[in-house]
Amino acid sequence: MSGVKGVVRTIIMDKSAAPNDNITLGPQLGYDAANSQVAVDAINAQFGTNVTVSEFLSFQNIGEVGDYVATLVS
Repeated sequence: MSGVKGVVRTIIMDKSAAPNDNITLGPQLGYDAANSQVAVDAINAQFGTNVTVSEFLSFQNIGEVGDYVATLVS
């Protein structure tokens, strides 16, 4: 499952290195309703999931998104 979290982290950080899973989606990365669709589309394309922007924005940090996607693909 850590592989899934790593790919999710890469997608969210747009191929930048994330120091840890606690980086917040909103304040630190600036994700909001207007720009989250791109990340959600990339996650869904990578894993064949149906994550919505609403679900994505319900998480506080990268680790939570990674854990959620990992449960969907396991």
